[in-house]
Amino acid sequence: MLDNMRSDAYNEIKYRIIHFDYIPGQKISEKLISQELSLGRTPVREAIIRIEREGLIEVIPQSGTYITKIDMADAKNARFVRNCIEPKIMVDAAVNISSDDIAKIQKNLDQQQQTASRSEPDNFFDLDQDFHHAFYSVVGKDTVWNWLQINNTQLNRFRRLRLKESELNWDTLTNQHEAIFRAVKSKDIDDLSFLVTQHLHLMLLEKQKVVDAYPDYFED
Repeated sequence: MLDNMRSDAYNEIKYRIIHFDYIPGQKISEKLISQELSLGRTPVREAIIRIEREGLIEVIPQSGTYITKIDMADAKNARFVRNCIEPKIMVDAAVNISSDDIAKIQKNLDQQQQTASRSEPDNFFDLDQDFHHAFYSVVGKDTVWNWLQINNTQLNRFRRLRLKESELNWDTLTNQHEAIFRAVKSKDIDDLSFLVTQHLHLMLLEKQKVVDAYPDYFED
């Protein structure tokens, strides 16, 4: 039971940070979070310690506990790691993908279109995550995906914030996802590697617009 509460506290607090329910620079308290999540102080305290190690929370002596600002250097390093890994994952997935996998991913893409049309950023981001995760699952690399989620937190915060910037439409993301999926299905390996690299490069093209729109959310 306690392990489940620890896991629930960790997952929910981290989710709220990445989705900007708790914004960068905000002061938080163990007591208030416990009340919000209807969880005991002990699992919340342990979750905060764990999330602090991941760089999402900072405890300042004699001041308090704060949500860290987004570290763009860390986010760019995470993008670099993804770019080293993900093209290979996608190519392997193209060779190994099953009809059940194809149906599952197609359903995800349909849901992306629906949430985009309804402007539901939380759901869209979660579906975006599930889309990429699906290919890791196809090739039996869920452990690699889970490792990335621990080390990708600053990149994920940036990607979620990008959905708040009105000048950056979501069609770019859905169109790139569709193109990647078509290349996987057709086993077009050369085009697939290019499309995945192009997709992951998008963060570098868009970063300044996001930083300019939310300057207080980023480290100096």
